[in-house]
Amino acid sequence: MNSRLERYLQLIRNSQLFLALRGHWALATAVVFCLVGQTILTLAQPWPVRVIIDYVVKSPTISHDFRPTGGVMELAAARISQFFTSPDVRFLLGYLTILLGIYLLNAFLLYLQNLALARLSQQVILAVRRNLFSHLMFLPQRFFDGARTGDLTSRISKDTAHIQDVLEALLIVSIRSFPLVLGILIVSFVMDWSFALTLVFVVPMACWANALFMQRAREAVKGQMRIEGALAANVQEAFYNHRAVTVLSVENKMIGDFLTGGQESAVQGVKAGRLQGMLTASMDTLVGVTSMVVILVGALRILHGDLTIGQLTIFIAYVNSLFKPVREIAKFTNRLAKSASALERIEEVMQLRPLDKECRRTQQLGKKLALKGRIELERVTFGYHKDRPVLSDFSLIIEEGQRVALVGDSGNGKSTILHLIMKLYSPQQGTVRIDGLDISALACSSLRTQLAIVLQDSHLFNLSIRGNIAMARPGATELEVARAARAAGADEFIRKLPQGYRTHLGEGGAGLSGGQKRRIAIARAILRDAPIVLLDEPTTGLDPISEQKVSEALKSLTKGKTTIVVTHQLKTVAEMDRIVVLSQGEIAESGKHQELLNRNGVYKMLWDAQQSRESSVPFGL
Repeated sequence: MNSRLERYLQLIRNSQLFLALRGHWALATAVVFCLVGQTILTLAQPWPVRVIIDYVVKSPTISHDFRPTGGVMELAAARISQFFTSPDVRFLLGYLTILLGIYLLNAFLLYLQNLALARLSQQVILAVRRNLFSHLMFLPQRFFDGARTGDLTSRISKDTAHIQDVLEALLIVSIRSFPLVLGILIVSFVMDWSFALTLVFVVPMACWANALFMQRAREAVKGQMRIEGALAANVQEAFYNHRAVTVLSVENKMIGDFLTGGQESAVQGVKAGRLQGMLTASMDTLVGVTSMVVILVGALRILHGDLTIGQLTIFIAYVNSLFKPVREIAKFTNRLAKSASALERIEEVMQLRPLDKECRRTQQLGKKLALKGRIELERVTFGYHKDRPVLSDFSLIIEEGQRVALVGDSGNGKSTILHLIMKLYSPQQGTVRIDGLDISALACSSLRTQLAIVLQDSHLFNLSIRGNIAMARPGATELEVARAARAAGADEFIRKLPQGYRTHLGEGGAGLSGGQKRRIAIARAILRDAPIVLLDEPTTGLDPISEQKVSEALKSLTKGKTTIVVTHQLKTVAEMDRIVVLSQGEIAESGKHQELLNRNGVYKMLWDAQQSRESSVPFGL
């Protein structure tokens, strides 16, 4: 048990919770002050009762010989006057006032504790969520290639919410519960050590019950969280691909998979609940047994004259007070078991290192160091799996302002070259340079502001059209956004929408055609006005009319810029300054369109095959 406790404490000390807590020390101090005050007041609470009881038992009965003459009103007034002037009553009222003050002050401190703890918890949760989300944003693309977005979303939204339970468990148990148990035992031994021994056996039994059930409950809860993370990922995938789910008629399969995961989660939840219930039941049993022993021993000691009724009252009050923190320890131990699993899931992500920390520690490009656009890949070796390189000892130079097309069969490294230039991945060997600068020495954000990128997936966000275009340059004016849209051929259809540029797009640009999405993405790239333009299948999947409009927009985007186009549509790159044909991760051919056709090599074969497909008659017609 000690090793597990040490592991928990080590986890917490090095966790985001502790780092966030240090930034809110004033609120944490207020919570500690309230908890310490409650502990002291709880220890002091039985003492006025003891004094009152012992005083009443030892004092003679109050005389009833007072017989005033007169009417009923005079009799009542005399009785009231006698009551408040009696030394016994003044004594009792004095200690009752003290007792009332203890109750009121304890209630006030409890209110302040709840208020301060709620504020502290929410601020700590916000800080942890900010740190976790920021950390995720800087992780390398390789991490997201294998991660499930639903599970990551669950860690940010759900797991961080459990931090409140961890915080409450740490503060309440360590500042109030344990000190209160210790204080009760110390005071009991000072009063009557032999009687106090009846309380001592409770603590090890409570610890044994916690040790017995906590580990099992934590494992069950952690398994449930893992299943629910996968469940969230499946739900998000089903919603995101709803159209494909519908046309493939796999709704029932998706529902079945969801129910299977839900049932597995329920089984783990029931198991955790059963273990937690057993722990609570064991605490209640200890309360009953200990109370019986205390009353029995106390009654016997009173009969032998070794204990007063007031002292027994203190011991009975301490028994009740003792089991409140013991129950708190059990309750918050359960919460800690569940929340520690959530904290571990958060720390799993936080232990991952950003892309060689390049995005945070490398040099920024100043405005005077704006790139011009000469790109060089020197002896680059890279693979998404280290044992299967996509590029091997690959070299390529693209001069400033040159428009270059990368063509070839799928899987030969065309898009990979763009990924390396964008610094989504780092090469295992070799160097990528822009204007002679090794991009590994450039901060990611600084490098990417020098790139205008249009991908096959337009990546539109749940914002207005203006907001989507302005993401390329935050702070851009309405006029600049409209000018970029006109250059991209998007202004006309945007103004026909009900709210024009303020039209709010759904997730992924729902409601727009593929060509319209692509032109908005091109407008975004034009607004960035970067010296380097990277295009990955910019016209793939478009109808002829949309393809023509997008091609015209691309001419505006690439004019005077260093441009790299990845495409399978060879007719769209016939006018490029240079065409590089890739085969098995190497350059098979390089040159202008007509030069490559005259060579009768790989490019000529690809061209003829594509022309043959386009001229063939569709089947069934």
